[in-house]
Amino acid sequence: MLALLARRLMLSVPTLAGVLVVVFLLLYVAPGDPVQAMVGERADAATMARLRAELKLDAPLPVQFANYAGNILRGDLGRSYITNRPIVTDIAERFPRTMLLAGAAMLLATITGVTLGVLAAVRPNGWFDRLALASTYLGISFPVYWIGLLLILLFAVTLRWLPASGYGRIEFLVLPALALGSRSIAYLARVTRSSMLDVLGADFVRTARAKGLTERAVVVRHALRNALIPVVTVIGLDFGAYLTGSILTETIFSWPGIGRYVVMAISRRDLPAVQGSVLFLSLVFVLVNLLTDMAYRKVDPRVR
Repeated sequence: MLALLARRLMLSVPTLAGVLVVVFLLLYVAPGDPVQAMVGERADAATMARLRAELKLDAPLPVQFANYAGNILRGDLGRSYITNRPIVTDIAERFPRTMLLAGAAMLLATITGVTLGVLAAVRPNGWFDRLALASTYLGISFPVYWIGLLLILLFAVTLRWLPASGYGRIEFLVLPALALGSRSIAYLARVTRSSMLDVLGADFVRTARAKGLTERAVVVRHALRNALIPVVTVIGLDFGAYLTGSILTETIFSWPGIGRYVVMAISRRDLPAVQGSVLFLSLVFVLVNLLTDMAYRKVDPRVR
């Protein structure tokens, strides 16, 4: 296991190196002068020249990249223009909130989606199967921002059961988690149903039934476990996407996570914050994919 983990980590190094190069070039691809964004429109030329020299932005491009990569390896992502704090501090403050939202959405999606998929596969072409399939089509088709606005209109404005936005007690988590996880619920239900239908027709399932096992034992202990590989893949990819791309949900519900931090950094042209956040989120996505690969070995003995 440790040898496999080490190999996968080594294979991730080129990916992260490529992300580092792209993130560094954001400073030069983005329109405008980063020094001008720091000091404002009324700064004089002498102040801008001094600041550019302090930040070593007047050095040749390879030297700047070497300095930037060295700072990254030391854990220094730079300092935000807007908050005037280390970007590592801003990320450490906001990322746990994003993890809370992503974890709640993924837990809701996994429990609901897998349950719907299993129940639909047990009695295919029945009324529940048709209803579940129709629901999944709707869930996949509707964008998250539209679902979020509908949830706010229904539960916050009309019924007044839950707060429309903000961060705090558990009730603030319900609507954003439901909006964020709605698409995964639909997709997991379809993937689970399809995988279960393939497994339920296998020889080992017929053998388990011939032994006199209960239908629940056949479905849960034999069929579901063998059908989990594609389900684990979807869970891993979606959870990684939630951690790195829940920007719309956090913006709609004013959730103070890292996605909203990136939106604020982009709107205010805070390039160091954008660079540091993108690099950090890329690392998170690579690690989530690595953990998903490790989960394959735990779920399916054939992978081991």
